[in-house]
Amino acid sequence: MINLSKLAELARDPSAIGRKSLVSTLTDLFVTAGDDRDEQISLLFGDIVLKVLGQLEEETRMILAKRVCREQGAPRDLMVKLANDAIAVAEPVLTNSPALTSEDLVAIASSASMEHLGAIAGRKTVDKAVTSVLVDRGDSKVLTKVAENEGAEFAQSSFLKLVEKARTDEAIQAALVNRPDLPEDAAQALLPFLTNALQERITALGADNTLVQLLAERAATEVAARAQKLEDAREESNALIKDVIAKKTRIDDAVRMFARSDRTAELGMLLARVSDLPPAAVSQLLFGASDKALIILCKANGVTAAAYKDVLTMRARRLRMGGLELNAAIQRYDSLSEEGAKRSLETLRKSGASFGLKSDDEADEKSGSRSKKNIPFASSR
Repeated sequence: MINLSKLAELARDPSAIGRKSLVSTLTDLFVTAGDDRDEQISLLFGDIVLKVLGQLEEETRMILAKRVCREQGAPRDLMVKLANDAIAVAEPVLTNSPALTSEDLVAIASSASMEHLGAIAGRKTVDKAVTSVLVDRGDSKVLTKVAENEGAEFAQSSFLKLVEKARTDEAIQAALVNRPDLPEDAAQALLPFLTNALQERITALGADNTLVQLLAERAATEVAARAQKLEDAREESNALIKDVIAKKTRIDDAVRMFARSDRTAELGMLLARVSDLPPAAVSQLLFGASDKALIILCKANGVTAAAYKDVLTMRARRLRMGGLELNAAIQRYDSLSEEGAKRSLETLRKSGASFGLKSDDEADEKSGSRSKKNIPFASSR
């Protein structure tokens, strides 16, 4: 038991060493009393220490804060004073003291430094009133820390603010991803700017996670949207081809649209329909090594040289054709008359579904000594 006369003697010593000894002795008295301490000891401890606190060196205040920061019965006024001190003194109190109320923490967080806010963000529990201030004032480090804190509670409005601040901050995003209490509207707002790595991490969180469910729903929606887009494009293409056949739309307009958007299937279908030829065979002609049959189809159906250049550009991207090859192809197109192309097209129709699929060498080998003038494309020369 500490001798009260000894305390009185220390209280009369105004030196720095005397004040340090007094506080150390009072702290021993307070801490060792534990849960059995009476209210009088707490009041005595708080009253005396508060009066001399301003005369203590920072190192002494640090020691004091660390010794009493976890004490349930620590005097509230003293703990508030320590919590507003320099961060080296305040940190253990802000992080651990059960004596600090929510109102105390809100008041401190409203004006204290980011280091003080970070200490508060690390408390075992942080209620909604306190997290609201942390979210409003905190920097990236504070926001990440409080978002990672499983004992922190957030109002819905605070979650939304936190998500907004996480827009360009992957650390905050990562912390939010792991929160099981993230509300659906906040999760919806978070999803669009999550990195691919974080989206992959989400899939491992379990089916009951809000983000997992939203990602699955979004994926299903995107698949449905893509399918609908393809269906719409298919219907649009079919309608356009019908208009070309009905002479409601110029073939040049359809050819250019399909070629410029690299819609090879639609272009093949168009040329097959207007030429009355098998679609599968025509589609193979679009990127065949020889362009003879393709020239015949386009020329016979009135495709202008300007529109055919778009077809050539499409072929060039796939076949990696150079400028000289393109010029030669344009000259071949210009040199074939429309009447000659129509006669050659009729010959192609009679050849059946296998037309145009054999190479020039195979055709020459099969025809033997047949002259060049009998080949459909050459018939117009």
